Amino acid sequence: MGNRISLYFFTALISVFGFFALFEQMRSRVCDIRYISYSFDPHLSAQVRSAIEKQVSLLECEGAYQVSALMRELSRIFPEIEQIDIRSFPHNLAELSISAPRPVAIINNSHVLTDMQSIIPSNYYAQYVLERLPHIRASELLLESVSNEVMAAIEASIKEHIFERFSVTIESEQLWRLQDNADPLLTICCNASCLPIGGMKHLHSQIKALVKQKGATQTAWMADVRFSHQIVLSRYKGGRNGKRI
Repeated sequence: MGNRISLYFFTALISVFGFFALFEQMRSRVCDIRYISYSFDPHLSAQVRSAIEKQVSLLECEGAYQVSALMRELSRIFPEIEQIDIRSFPHNLAELSISAPRPVAIINNSHVLTDMQSIIPSNYYAQYVLERLPHIRASELLLESVSNEVMAAIEASIKEHIFERFSVTIESEQLWRLQDNADPLLTICCNASCLPIGGMKHLHSQIKALVKQKGATQTAWMADVRFSHQIVLSRYKGGRNGKRI
């Protein structure tokens, strides 16, 4: 009698384990992500979108995707992406949302400064996005890191339309050159702390009047405004990078 009860017990136990195994298998099949659609940030270029889709396809395993592995690998391979989200839907569907940081300016025609103070390759962004950004010429030092002060100065300059009036070159936080687009012979030398340049238009007019007064409007001039209560006006031969007179 005891043996029969034990046999019934083990049979029932095996049946329970079998049921749970079958249930888990069915649950896995129902919950597995097998089909992925995409919601890309419209700022992203077609090249980057295609690269992300290709990488996702490589992460497919036996017709399904593991969410943790997918998120981890995409974050590793595309660290410049601001945010990656995935939403699951019935019938093994999921939507992958990819967000890019907001672009602020183009640096040296090859990189983009973002609102996160990161600098990423310009090919991450669509051409129409790049065409709307102000251009900055900068030293290699700026491509490595952007300080809070420089970032604030750049954003303030954009709001004050400085990039529409001047060609901006940033050598360092302490050395900015603003070359007048309408009068390339005049360059203003300043630093990040001079910006925002609320009075730059008035200052610019003063400098041009002073140059005209000296009767040397056909000579290149550098006006250094980095000093308190004074402007150092230097005349250069052959442009701002030429020999000082």
